[in-house]
Amino acid sequence: MDPVWLLILLPVATASGWVMAVRDKNSKSTVTKVSSTKVPDSFYRGLNLLLNEQPDRALDVFLDAAEIDQDTAEMHVALGNLFRRRGEIERATQIHQNLIARPDLTPTLRALALYELAQDYFKAGLFDRAEGLLQELRQVSEYNEQACRFLLQIYDQEKEWHSAIVVAEELAALTDQDFGEPLAQYCCELAELAISEGKAGKAEYYLDSALKYVEHCTRAIMISGRVAAARGNHRTAISEWMRLEEVAPDSLGEVVGLISESYAALDDEHSFREFLERSIEVCPDSRIISALVEFTRDSKGKVAGQQLLIDIVKKRSNLAGLYQLLRNRNAPEFLRGESIDLELIIALLSESGSQSREYQCRQCGFNSNALHWQCPGCKEWGSVQKRTIAREQIQPKSLSSRLNIPA
Repeated sequence: MDPVWLLILLPVATASGWVMAVRDKNSKSTVTKVSSTKVPDSFYRGLNLLLNEQPDRALDVFLDAAEIDQDTAEMHVALGNLFRRRGEIERATQIHQNLIARPDLTPTLRALALYELAQDYFKAGLFDRAEGLLQELRQVSEYNEQACRFLLQIYDQEKEWHSAIVVAEELAALTDQDFGEPLAQYCCELAELAISEGKAGKAEYYLDSALKYVEHCTRAIMISGRVAAARGNHRTAISEWMRLEEVAPDSLGEVVGLISESYAALDDEHSFREFLERSIEVCPDSRIISALVEFTRDSKGKVAGQQLLIDIVKKRSNLAGLYQLLRNRNAPEFLRGESIDLELIIALLSESGSQSREYQCRQCGFNSNALHWQCPGCKEWGSVQKRTIAREQIQPKSLSSRLNIPA
């Protein structure tokens, strides 16, 4: 017998014990009083069917019992919950719908059945039906918080950002939980939508709201720079993106291309190079390395660009630099000229084993090659970050022994 069915025995045993206690206490009472507290025989038949591994027939018996005595309602709620956990959503829904249809159900039991039915609908992906029930339960103090949490999940999945903001603010008022990050992300989603519609002013309003929820919201800063650049305010855009140097240096690689375009529009190559040289110290991102090498190659020649890559690899034991170096078509020949053998490459790459993905969620560990503002694994907002390998993770002694040139 499936062990999960044994959970049903607990309420049955409780009911049976209660009946026996009442009978003992009222042994001298009238037969009418004793019979009024008797558990229906159908429950014993259902229990027997469960013990004989006939859950389908047992379900039919329990459903019939629900129409006989209201005292069995809580047991049916538990039974429906059990079916839902087993993945049998249709059966769970049938049980909870039957309960709600009963006109004599107390307000407390009705609210409980509504909450369970809302979970059935949610599990089945019927978000509209679940939302209707949850909005009703939102007015019941006992279920206010639970209803809001489910509603927030629905609005999040359905991308109904305005509704999500309203519910998240309500939850923040009801609990001690900080909802600043998701609220800021909802505002950023609305800003992105406004940008796609060509409404820059509206986007700025949502970005201001996001920064009120989270003062140094990385995504809001990035989008603010894009809005300014789209309006031709490249100095303002660069100023926005430069804020990342202090609040989120690991994110500089995400905007290096945009910064390059804005500096090009301003015809300010000198400032761009200064930015790249500063950034590579705090964020050795492959995109920043690539931009600096390309800039050096364009301004000083191909050999100078290749030499810069070699210097980065030697100085930093940097995997991102090595990656760029190997992408260079003339890298093998140039490497031989620098007396850096294959063992160095193997040593560096061997340290990257578990680091094959560039981004990782700090909540659930989900790995990805792209930045997600909401983790696809745990659905947490703002938890996915750029992965880096600290220099100390790569054994400097073992590397230096493979370099024939002093670092």
